[in-house]
Amino acid sequence: MRRLFNDSHIMNIPSPFRMVVAQIITIIRARRVRKHYGLMGGGSPLKKWTRLQGEAILAHLKTDCTNIRLFDAYSYSEPLIHQVISKLTEGDVEKIIAAPLYPHYSYATLGSVYADLEKARHKYNLNNRLRIIQPFFEHPQFIRASIELLRNALGKIDTGASYQVIFSAHALPQNFIDRGDPYRHQVERTVGLILKEFPIENWALAYQSKIGPVAWMQPSTIEAVRTAAKQGIKQLAVIPIGFVCDHFETLYELDIELAAIARESGIEKFVRGEVFNINDTFIKMLVELISQEFQ
Repeated sequence: MRRLFNDSHIMNIPSPFRMVVAQIITIIRARRVRKHYGLMGGGSPLKKWTRLQGEAILAHLKTDCTNIRLFDAYSYSEPLIHQVISKLTEGDVEKIIAAPLYPHYSYATLGSVYADLEKARHKYNLNNRLRIIQPFFEHPQFIRASIELLRNALGKIDTGASYQVIFSAHALPQNFIDRGDPYRHQVERTVGLILKEFPIENWALAYQSKIGPVAWMQPSTIEAVRTAAKQGIKQLAVIPIGFVCDHFETLYELDIELAAIARESGIEKFVRGEVFNINDTFIKMLVELISQEFQ
């Protein structure tokens, strides 16, 4: 958490002050967040799913490339990106392909990942030996996999009766968007492509995971659920957008917190759509993107 809030891509204030603010936020949030993680089993399965995704990708790639190895790396949790690349440069690796698992670009997410990767490129003189997969928010297989998950969620409600689909993406502070961050446009593009292939009449796009007192992207997912309830909607399918595997945002914020708010608001049927985890279509898309960098 300290690494997260001490990242200039997250909080753009001078370093000495940012370090102090990061420490204060961490102290305030740690106890409450620890309780939330306890409610979802004591920890996040994000690393487990990331590793399983990697193993699934590797199983496909090894049919054509027997010398490929796979490592997972993280921006704020060890092993860190620079630690993994440092380890790779000690061996005889000919090419490093970085596959960031953020579908959409934001300065706060992929911007930070790219910065870490470019620092490593420069430090270890990697030049074109380091290849980076670009955002895949409009890739046909990404859209196809998203529709698969949407269809599965709708199979759990009575579509012959009134219902609403709420696409829920991670929010950003509004000042990021005001400064020209393309994140919102890319999320809207993903949803538009999904609806083009799989039309739905009653839907909304909302944003979750707001923290702190600053203004965040609107509408919030919580507001969208309450608005649907006020309109007399009794069935809701909440579809996470941009989350490639289960972790805090899905298992606590949606499955526990939002589900309770939906019940309190009068929603009778609440369905949370699955995320990709090791969805075969999603895995094959990543295999394709990585394979393109073998050339």
